[in-house]
Parts: sequence; C-alpha cells; structure tokens
Amino acid sequence: MKQEWIQIIMAFGGTFGFSAFLHLDKNKLLPVSIAGAFTWALFLVARNWSGNEMAGLFFASAVASVMAEIFARIMKAPSTVFLISMLVPLIPGGNLYYTMSHLVLGESAQFNIYLRLVLWEASSIALGVMAVVSVVHLMQQMVSYRKKKTEIFPQ
Repeated sequence: MKQEWIQIIMAFGGTFGFSAFLHLDKNKLLPVSIAGAFTWALFLVARNWSGNEMAGLFFASAVASVMAEIFARIMKAPSTVFLISMLVPLIPGGNLYYTMSHLVLGESAQFNIYLRLVLWEASSIALGVMAVVSVVHLMQQMVSYRKKKTEIFPQ
C-alpha cells in the first residue's frame, strides 16, 4: 500500500514537471498534476481489479481523456493541452528502455518480446483516448446539427 502512494505522488511530480516544461499556465499546473496522479491511481486500481495491465491502461487513458475534455471546457483551452500531461504517468518508459537496450545489444528475441509489449501498451492508451474522443466528437456533431435544424425551422 505504501508503494502505491509513493507511485501516485511521483505521478503528481512527473505530471507537474512535464506540464511546467511545456509552459502550461500557472493556474492550470495544480489541477492537471492532480489529474495526472489520479490517472495513475486509476491505472493501479484497474490493473489490480482486472489483473491485466492493458485493461488498466485503457481505462485510465479513457478517464484521463474525459477529464481533459472537462478541463478544456472549464479552463477554455484545447483538451490536448491537458491530455498530454495527464497521460505522462502512463507512458511505458521502462519497457521502452528495455526494448531499445535489447535492440542495441543485438538480442533480437528479447527485443521482439519487449517491442510487442510496448506496442500493446501504447495501443491500449491510444484506444482509450480514441474511444472518448470519438464519443465527444459525435456528441458535438449532434449538438451542431440540432442548432442548425432549429435555425432553419424555428418553432
């Protein structure tokens, strides 16, 4: 349990540092950092509950995407500004490092194993984001269509 809290605090710090590096507005740093830590906490819970790291990454990235959309509406900024920072804790850095290490060392069997793992992890994150973005886009299209329809045919 203590290790999970340390990971969540580190996710907060990593998100904060990355957001500051990208020159995110000062008034957005704290909320985005808290959301990044929350994203990592959701990943830990979902991974432990499902027993599957890919499911945890999918769920956490989907929730991060929803939070980014909400932040975008509240703080009047593009959702990608928030989403990129919130997804930083989910990046499979360790596995990516081992993939490149095995490539450089010429260990093709280990390279292939880690490459597949990194691709699965990245795909899980991307699918979680795409699922939410698609639904949001569809909802925006429906609202836009309704507005046009009422402008053409006022009641």
